[in-house]
Amino acid sequence: MNTIKSYKVLLFVFIFFGILFPAQKNHPEIDRLINKTNQLYMNGKTSQVFLSSKKIIKKSDSLNYEKGLSHGYYFLATYYYDNAKFRESISYAKKANSYTSYLNKDKTHSAKISSLLGGNYLLLELYTFSSKNYRNALQILKNKSKKNITDSLTEGMIYSNLSYLFENIGSSDSMYYYLKKEKAILKKIKFEDAFVEKGCSCLGFGNYHLNQNKIDSAKYYYQKSLEYFKNKKHPCKIESFMGLGNLYTQEKEYQQAHNFYNNAKDGFDQGNFPDIQCELYKNISELYIAQGNALEGKRYQDLYSKAHQQLDGRIKKERDAVMNEIMNHERIKHEAEVQQSKKYTVFIISIFVFITLLIVYLLKRANDKNYKTSKITKQLRAEKLLQEKEKNILKLQLKESQEDIINLAKENNPEFFARFQKGYPQFSNKMLKINPTFKTSELTFAAYIYLGFNTKEIADYTFKAVKTIENNRYNFRKKLEISPEKDLHIWLRNYIDSQ
Repeated sequence: MNTIKSYKVLLFVFIFFGILFPAQKNHPEIDRLINKTNQLYMNGKTSQVFLSSKKIIKKSDSLNYEKGLSHGYYFLATYYYDNAKFRESISYAKKANSYTSYLNKDKTHSAKISSLLGGNYLLLELYTFSSKNYRNALQILKNKSKKNITDSLTEGMIYSNLSYLFENIGSSDSMYYYLKKEKAILKKIKFEDAFVEKGCSCLGFGNYHLNQNKIDSAKYYYQKSLEYFKNKKHPCKIESFMGLGNLYTQEKEYQQAHNFYNNAKDGFDQGNFPDIQCELYKNISELYIAQGNALEGKRYQDLYSKAHQQLDGRIKKERDAVMNEIMNHERIKHEAEVQQSKKYTVFIISIFVFITLLIVYLLKRANDKNYKTSKITKQLRAEKLLQEKEKNILKLQLKESQEDIINLAKENNPEFFARFQKGYPQFSNKMLKINPTFKTSELTFAAYIYLGFNTKEIADYTFKAVKTIENNRYNFRKKLEISPEKDLHIWLRNYIDSQ
């Protein structure tokens, strides 16, 4: 009888917890659709990925199927990423990342989402956030006890993107280091499981060797990349054609260059990969100009200018929007910490008030001390009110002067730095504490960065070349001894504004 009662109790517990925490059932139809969409993505069929991901989300939403929802939003994020709509991509990637109960079981998918976020921040030139998400993805994979092929491919892809990150900041040694790490992983995987990753890896090596002016090595890797993508569509294939076009332009074999650029043009679906397409227009324009065909050179230069202006303007807006979201998130986080701190402060103040009241009570018994205590309390209150009034006046003055300072910066006005120092009196002193050798021109450059202007804006406002500003950034970062992974604007803000 006791055994029967025990079974009944156990059955009741199972039923009770089954109602409270229902297990996620598998849905084979949705799982097949996920696999199909993944294959479409691997084959570079971006527009079909968009439609398929919408189906996954719709079917999964009605069933509250977390796996389907997470994968659906992930694929949707990859679609927007491939179309250079990074804000939307980040938004959907974060949605995919919100299904924690499923992601706790599928670490592979969790790492892929973090890696995708890293890719978005990378192309928005938010290198600190990009590196942070890539490191997070690597840590997720490191904590897995058993790794599968997808884990290895994801890890390799992260190293590939890190190589691209260091290429962007001009660190060729670090670029080559991560390319070799990726290559070591892919070497252990069969071709049919990793043709995309191996093709993109060869593209990276081709770009590296072309930058080093090693023509034969670059040609070998570009052609090897195209072999992997034979009869396939993928942005890395397009970029390999472009790489060969650049190579033959450099070697003055212009007809060969045209052939490869034409192959690259044929690889685009309408609206896909606008950043790559923009670069292609620029390269073709330079090719025609090198041949002395100014008319065609001008035509493609106009196409490039129009595409670049649209893309650059959109990316700037998206970068600003993403930065605002990040800063807002940090602000909310900070406010929560402040609220928590206030609770402790209230507790401490309560104790302080209690002790104060006890002292007042004791002092009340001694009339000679009571008057003195009352006078001190009034004086402290008056000083506090005066300080608050002064703070409010300073805040108002600062708000009014900030717009003037930014306008002076945009006009490259000689009075800009003097006005900036008045608005931010602690700036020069704190910078000179780091490096007393800073020149006024370097401090002025730092002021532009502190105010949030990017490289192109500084170049436009100061009438200098973008390359010059990039070199200035590099030299300034070197003097500050800041690693390339840190965002210079955020670092300056945190340092200057800290107490």
